[in-house]
Amino acid sequence: MSGGVRRSSVRRFGQAVRRPTTLATTASRVCDRGTHTIRTMRHLHLPLRTLAGLAFAALVVVLSTSFAYRSLQATMASAREVARTLDLLDRLQTLLSDVKDAETGQRGYLLTGVATYLGPYNAAQAAVPSEVTTLRSLVAETPQQAARAAALEPLVQSKMDELRETVTLRRNGDEAGALAVVRTDRGKVSMDGIRSIAAEMQKEERAQLATRQDDYQAAVRSTFRYTLIGAVTLLSLIAVAGWLFARAHREREVEGWLRAGNAGVEGQLIGEHALDALGERVLSFLARYVDAPRATLYVAEEDGRFRRLAGFADDGTAIEAPDEVSKGTGLLGQVARDRRPLHLRQVPPGHVVRSTTGRSEPRELLIVPAIADGAVHAVMEFAFLRPVEARDGELMDRVCEPIAVAIRSLRERERIDDLLAETQRQAEEMQTQQEELRVSNEELEEQGQALKASQLQLEGQQAELEQTNSHLAEQAQLLEDQKDALTKSQAVLGDKARELERSNQYKSEFLANMSHELRTPLNSTLILAKLLADNKHGNLTGEQVRFAETISSAGNDLLLLINDILDLSKIEARKVEVEATPVVVAQVVEALNKTFEPMARVKGIEFQAVVEPGTAVRLRTDGQRLAQILRNLLSNAFKFTERGRVSLRVAASGGDRIAWAVADSGIGITPDQKEIIFEAFRQADGSTHRRFGGTGLGLSISRDLARLLGGDIEVQSAPEEGSVFTLTLPVEFAATAEGDARSTLAPPAPPTSAPAAPTTTHAADPPLPPRS
Repeated sequence: MSGGVRRSSVRRFGQAVRRPTTLATTASRVCDRGTHTIRTMRHLHLPLRTLAGLAFAALVVVLSTSFAYRSLQATMASAREVARTLDLLDRLQTLLSDVKDAETGQRGYLLTGVATYLGPYNAAQAAVPSEVTTLRSLVAETPQQAARAAALEPLVQSKMDELRETVTLRRNGDEAGALAVVRTDRGKVSMDGIRSIAAEMQKEERAQLATRQDDYQAAVRSTFRYTLIGAVTLLSLIAVAGWLFARAHREREVEGWLRAGNAGVEGQLIGEHALDALGERVLSFLARYVDAPRATLYVAEEDGRFRRLAGFADDGTAIEAPDEVSKGTGLLGQVARDRRPLHLRQVPPGHVVRSTTGRSEPRELLIVPAIADGAVHAVMEFAFLRPVEARDGELMDRVCEPIAVAIRSLRERERIDDLLAETQRQAEEMQTQQEELRVSNEELEEQGQALKASQLQLEGQQAELEQTNSHLAEQAQLLEDQKDALTKSQAVLGDKARELERSNQYKSEFLANMSHELRTPLNSTLILAKLLADNKHGNLTGEQVRFAETISSAGNDLLLLINDILDLSKIEARKVEVEATPVVVAQVVEALNKTFEPMARVKGIEFQAVVEPGTAVRLRTDGQRLAQILRNLLSNAFKFTERGRVSLRVAASGGDRIAWAVADSGIGITPDQKEIIFEAFRQADGSTHRRFGGTGLGLSISRDLARLLGGDIEVQSAPEEGSVFTLTLPVEFAATAEGDARSTLAPPAPPTSAPAAPTTTHAADPPLPPRS
């Protein structure tokens, strides 16, 4: 592992060594281009300052590139030495590792005699000679290291010969001779000499490596320093030139922007518009043009007040945008009085810019008056989320006077239109009043007729209501009688339910107690039958041994039946303990696969357990109960399948549930038997001459446990086509009235001398194999 890391370090350092060569080539090209640029500038007609600045920049580039090129040459030389040292250290480490691996393989082979242990030994025998040769070539230019390498070679050869001799002896069957060679300590002396010389060489190379790395870092810093000085100088010259060009370009852009804005405002003023429409058009254009997220426009009235005429992104509330402002009141009133713009850079709290996604406070305000002929006709206020620039104020100075002139013209025209409209309105009002009087008379006549019809209708409705009230009183009395009868029935049902619950509790406790009581003599019977079947004293005949084995087998079957009855009684009594813990799906499937794979091989049935893609990695449930359910389902599948295949597939079901589908190609189930098989002590074939054994409790217990875990079991089957039992469980167990129950009745432990018989309630017990 360490050798691989060191080799990757050497490769990366070699790439770093080659990179300075590329930089040196690039530096030479830059020098050539700089010289060509200086020659080309002589033929250009440029101002003296510009020409001197460009020549100075080219000189800086040439000088910095020249110094950087020299530093790169020194860096490359140091890097090559560092790479050679790293390679030598790597070779030494690899040689030691191979010799150790060979010795490890030799020891494993000598101890076990298994040829597979010779893998590292064989690899080292092939690699060590070439590694020693490479090592000597790397230190050929260093006399001291070359002498050490020459002394190292015979030691390595001696160690490999000693290993080869012991392996050959062991391979020929002379294990004692091989161990005798090992005890001579000849290999240990060689190995100690190898380690000593390798340590001296590594110490020497690490000392040289530190010096060479310092030289390399000094050369790199020098190159960086020269490059940085040239780059900073050149960037400074470029920044000054860019600033000059940018300033001129910005001035042209600002002037163009001002002219475009002025033209846009004049375009909004062209045509005949109402005063409100004109204010909205002008304010909307200006707010968008100067990128103001909120703006208002107030127009002067005859009484000296200013009325809010238009708003941009303004909700018009009285607090934030009042309908009227007096001169000298607030910032806008002060601007109207002073007749000069106001630029507020520190906006006090309370100003709001609002949108559908939120609200924020503006950074700056700009309030400008629109003046024409010495009178303030309007005042505009703009809120900015950015700093206000000088061009914004310049634009307002240019457009305010045209806006004031347009507002004054519209006000005069509106005054004339109002006088004309007032005259027309008075004439229309007189005609309207006459028409209203005629219509009122007709409406009074129609209302009188409608009142008569309504009176007759009310009389009929009153009679119907009297009949309805009488019928409702009879129904109320009938409902009261039914309510009393229902109350009595509920009381009787409650008494019956409590009696039934006590009966079930007595039955469950009886079954649990009887199961515990039966286990003790049954375990004794199993122990005695096992002792007889073992026939350690040899005093029993073969037939007697078979009888004892038959008694042991029947006792185990009876113990399984007792355990199933105990489980069923605990479930009915709601005393099953559910311990929800994280369960890894893959681990459950792997455990089931290991359990049933031998059974599948014995019966010659194909068995497959698969977790479909997209299935949750883990679920929170009772792992013991889950394993018990799946083992019961798989045991039934193998029991009723004589040939074909059995499979377990786990897949997502509905996003938050997992489906465990157990499929077989067995005898199948008829439709009328699908519900019977889940009843206790019921089987699909309930006759006395049925082919398959069993108590009929496994599926009943499995379905009850599945429902305790928040899931259920469904079956799909057809006769002679196989069956599919699907267990569906939630990914996250949620405690219910059944699933949250805790066991309060623990069965007594069997005697310590009794053998632990397999039961269906323990998560780690495999199912019993089929008996011949």
